[in-house]
Amino acid sequence: MFKPTRAKERLKLPEIQADILKSALMNIAVGGTVVYSTCSLSPIQNDGVVKMALKKIWEETNHQIIIKDLTKQFEPLKSLYSFGKGLKFGQMVMPFLPLNYGPLYLCKLVRVK
Repeated sequence: MFKPTRAKERLKLPEIQADILKSALMNIAVGGTVVYSTCSLSPIQNDGVVKMALKKIWEETNHQIIIKDLTKQFEPLKSLYSFGKGLKFGQMVMPFLPLNYGPLYLCKLVRVK
């Protein structure tokens, strides 16, 4: 996937991810939850995919999807992990190579209508 000859394929990944997320959101019942997660630092593959999927949902359906704020849930972990800043939709655990973890992006979406 990372060969120079496959650059066009890589550029399509966020759109494919957004279509998969949209499909998941279309198929949950009211009150249902989807957690979108990646191991990418790419803003387009994280908040960008969530934004694209929500835009498609709002344009094509009458579904109402909300983003759950996970800030309080992650609060106890702040002594262990470093978190990304400036994200609109999700939470990002920043990588820490000496302990071999990260990155981890999470966004919790709930269908309310």
